[in-house]
Amino acid sequence: MKETPTWLRPKRWLAFFLTLLGVCSFLAIVPISQEGETVMGLQSVTVGDEDASFIDYLREGARQVQVRGHWTSLLPPLLAVMIAAFFRTMVGALVSAFVVGSFLAYGLNPLATAVLGVNDFLIKPALSQFSVMIIVFLVALVGMVHVMSRSGGLLGLVGLMERFAKGRRRAKVAIWLSGLIVFFDDYSNTVVVGTTMQRLSDRWKISREKLAYIVDSTTAPVAGIALLSTWVAYEVYLLGEVASAHNVGISGYGMLLEMIPLRFYCIGTLLFVLFTSLSGRDFGPMLKAERRAFHEGKVLDDSHSLIGLQKEPGEESGVTPRWYNAAIPVLLLVLGIVLGILTLGANRLAGAGIEVSMTSLAGLREVFGAAVYDPAGDGDAGAMPAMLAATFVAGIVAIVLPLAQGVMKVRDVLRAYSRSLSTLWMAIFILAMAWSMREICDSLGTAYYLIAMLGDSVPIWILPLLTFLVAAVMSFATGTSWGTMGILIPILMPLAVELGTLEPSHFIIFLLTAAAILDGSIFGDHCSPISDTTVLSSVSTGCDHIAHVNTQLYYALTTVAFSCFLGYLLVARGFPIWTFYLLYPIGVCSFLWLFGNKAKSLPVVEADID
Repeated sequence: MKETPTWLRPKRWLAFFLTLLGVCSFLAIVPISQEGETVMGLQSVTVGDEDASFIDYLREGARQVQVRGHWTSLLPPLLAVMIAAFFRTMVGALVSAFVVGSFLAYGLNPLATAVLGVNDFLIKPALSQFSVMIIVFLVALVGMVHVMSRSGGLLGLVGLMERFAKGRRRAKVAIWLSGLIVFFDDYSNTVVVGTTMQRLSDRWKISREKLAYIVDSTTAPVAGIALLSTWVAYEVYLLGEVASAHNVGISGYGMLLEMIPLRFYCIGTLLFVLFTSLSGRDFGPMLKAERRAFHEGKVLDDSHSLIGLQKEPGEESGVTPRWYNAAIPVLLLVLGIVLGILTLGANRLAGAGIEVSMTSLAGLREVFGAAVYDPAGDGDAGAMPAMLAATFVAGIVAIVLPLAQGVMKVRDVLRAYSRSLSTLWMAIFILAMAWSMREICDSLGTAYYLIAMLGDSVPIWILPLLTFLVAAVMSFATGTSWGTMGILIPILMPLAVELGTLEPSHFIIFLLTAAAILDGSIFGDHCSPISDTTVLSSVSTGCDHIAHVNTQLYYALTTVAFSCFLGYLLVARGFPIWTFYLLYPIGVCSFLWLFGNKAKSLPVVEADID
C-alpha cells in the first residue's frame, strides 16, 4: 500500500499551524530591550526620470516604511525550518520562506513583491562573483570526481586507504583525519573530502548521513581554530578592531591564540565526532540510518539525494583500479588551493602597495587575509578565484591521466561531466535559495531583533553563555556565520568591556565572550538548513539534505549542552579551563554508553500479545 505524502496528512497540518501559532505568539509578547529600527525600506526614484527602469518604478509604487528588527523578521527562517521539519520538503520550505520574506520586505502588492523579491533576493546574490564561482567550482570538482571514478582512480584510492581503514570504525576515523588535514578553507574541505570519501564510506556500509555529519563537523570547526586559514584571517580582522578600539593590550591574533583553549564548541565538536567514530555508538535518527546501512546495505535512504555518486560504467566493465588516477589530482588540488591563496593574497597586497614578508607567520596571515578581503576593494570573490584555478588544473590532470593510459576516451570524459551537471540542478537551486534567505534576513533586520532580546544588563558571569546562545540562534536563523561574527563582535564586545571584563580578574570572561561569538556563529554555519556549507556537505556526500540536517542536529545540540555547561558556564564561574578537558570526555563517553547503541545491534521489538 502506497504511503500517503506528508503534505496530504491533516494531522501534520494541524500540528504545523499550532506550533507556528505558539511560536509567533511567544515572539510577539516576549519583551526586548529596544523597539525595532524604523528605516526607509526601499529607495525612491523620481517617476519622471527617463533613466528609471521598470524595477525602479515598482520600487516607487511599493515604497513603504519598513521596520527592521521586528519579531516578524524571524518568520522567513522560522517558516523554512518548520516546513522542512514537518513536511520533509526543502524546496517547499525555501520557496514558502522566500515568498513570506518578500511580502514582509515589499508589502502586499503581488506584482511589485514578485519582481522586486526575485531581483533583489534571488538574482542579485546568485549572480555575484562569489556565488557564480562557487557554482562553477562545484560543477568542475564534481565532474572531476566522476572522471576519477570512471577511470578506476577512486576504487584504487579506497583500496589504498583500506590498508589503514580496515573496518567501519577506522574508516570513520580516516574520514575525520582527512577533514583535519584540509584545514585551510571550509569550502575546499567540504567538497574535496565529501566527494572523495564516498567510496570508502560505502565500502564499509557507513550511511551517507554519518558521512555528511563527519564532513560537515570537520569544516568550519577546523578552519575556525586553525592557526592559518581563510577563517582565521577574518576572525583576526574583527578581533583586531576590538583590540585597537578598547586598548586591550594584545593584538587580534594574540587574542585568537589565547582563545583557542576556550573554543569549547569547536573543540567539543571535533572530539564528539572522534568519540562516536571510535566507539561505534550512535543515537537518535543517526542510529536508525546506521542500522539501515549496516543491515540492509542501503547507505542512502529512499528519499532523493542531491548528487549521489553512482557506480560508473568503468567499474562494471572491470577497469583496473589505479590509485594515482585519483591521488595525483586530489593532491594537486589541495596544494594548488594553498599556493593559489598565497599568490592571490600576495598580488592583492602588492596592488594595494602593501609589502609583507612571506617567511613570517604574521606575513602569511596578512596574505590569507588579503585573499579573503581585497585591500583595493575590487570585487567580492574572496579566495574563490584561487580555488577555481586549482580545480581547473587538477581537473585537466584527472582527464589527461586516463586518456594517456587509454582507459577513457573523450566521449567518456564528456559523459562524466554531463552526469555531474544533471545531478547538480537541485543542489544549485537550494544554494541559490539559501543565499536569498540570507539577503531577506539582512533586509528585515533579523539579527537586530535577536540582539535586542539579549538586553543590555546581564550578570557578568552569564555573558559568555548568553552570547553563545544569541550567536547560535542568529547564525542558525540567517545561515551565515561570517555575517553573525561581523554583527555581534562590534556590538557585544563593547558591552563586555562596559561590564568590566578588561579587569585582570575578569579578563577570562572577555576572552570567553569573544570565543562564544565565534563558536556560536560556527554552530549555525554547520547546522542551519539554509547555510551554504550545510548544503555543500549534503551535496558533496550525496546525502538527502533534510536527512543530513535532522541527523546532525541531535549531535550538535548534545555538543552544545556539554560545551555550554562545562565550558562557557563553569569556566566563567571561576573553574579552571582544564575542567572542561577533563569532564567533557567523561561526560560524552558516559552519554554515548547510556543513550547510544551500535549499528550491528538491532532494536528490541516487543512480541505482540494476542
